[in-house]
Amino acid sequence: MIYPATVNEQASAPGQIPPAPAEQPPVPGRFPCPCCGCQTFPVPKEEAVAFICPVCFWENDVFVPGEDQPSDENRGMTLAEGRAAYKKLGAVREDLVQYARKPLPEEIP
Repeated sequence: MIYPATVNEQASAPGQIPPAPAEQPPVPGRFPCPCCGCQTFPVPKEEAVAFICPVCFWENDVFVPGEDQPSDENRGMTLAEGRAAYKKLGAVREDLVQYARKPLPEEIP
């Protein structure tokens, strides 16, 4: 039985490789990340529940009011520790460096 191509699939002729999906360019935010300061948040940090900054990989924790309180969203790391790690590593943790990206020119504070 032959099944039609789904919405995400494009039919291709036998023996041809289907085209790769186009990658979306990163969209800059309008609000600063509380960790790296880059304009990556789409909403203010108070409204960005569990938003992860693509530049430093800090996961926003709306329930932590201070810089020196451990964040459950960030494995107990404080915001001050996250900032220091970002300055040293380019991400809040060494294992996240591979996923973090450089800020876009319009995201730099």
